[in-house]
Amino acid sequence: MTDSGKSDTRRLKSVSQSFTIVEYLQNTDTATLSEIADALDIPVSTAHIHLGTLVETGYVLKEDGEYRCTFRFLESGGEMRDQMVLYQATKPEIDDLREISGEHANLTVAEDGHSVQLYKSESPESIDDNAPLGQHLYMHSTATGKAILAQFSPDEVQAVIEKHGLPQQTDNTITASDSLREELAQIRERGYSVNRGEHFRGVCAVGTSIVSKPDGVIGAISISGPRSRMGTERIESELAPELLDKKNIIELKIRQFS
Repeated sequence: MTDSGKSDTRRLKSVSQSFTIVEYLQNTDTATLSEIADALDIPVSTAHIHLGTLVETGYVLKEDGEYRCTFRFLESGGEMRDQMVLYQATKPEIDDLREISGEHANLTVAEDGHSVQLYKSESPESIDDNAPLGQHLYMHSTATGKAILAQFSPDEVQAVIEKHGLPQQTDNTITASDSLREELAQIRERGYSVNRGEHFRGVCAVGTSIVSKPDGVIGAISISGPRSRMGTERIESELAPELLDKKNIIELKIRQFS
């Protein structure tokens, strides 16, 4: 390897270490220099260099000897989301779904084999898993994730399984690939997916994909709430029809925006 190649490797490791520090701060809220160095098993001098750079760029703040992440991450993510045609077309429809159903309504996209919640319209009368916006979730255990997977090719589904597996989240989570493929076929046939406490015990969700030509599936929407209020009869007679109606409206708006 050339000296240039070694230098590139060192820089990549350095960037990775900075993000490790950021992730640690996100999980702990605040921490001192020594706490960060001890937790990540790195020299204090190395942690100090990374933190100094992060403070200088505005992504970490130092107050009273403790470090925390700033809202610069929220600013960056919010700007990216707000510029998306999918978000612009979907937000008012998601808000309307919340009003109609009295439950939470959600917008999700796929990223690197995970489902990522992009927007949630919360009803004060409902509950869900309280996952923060931007959290990466396993696709096989959520209604929106399964709705997206149902639009993937068999090879794409297999790639997700090989990369992330099918880890069990609750007693109801699908953990066998054949069972997942059977359910994806049912979702394609009826047009919507159901999560019966598979991601978070006691919470049910019904979802459907958002498809844009020629891009294919670009996201999914869902209604989520307590399983006690989201039985099969209500899903089939009320929630799924409302969801599919919004799907059609959103896909039409996206075509008009494009």
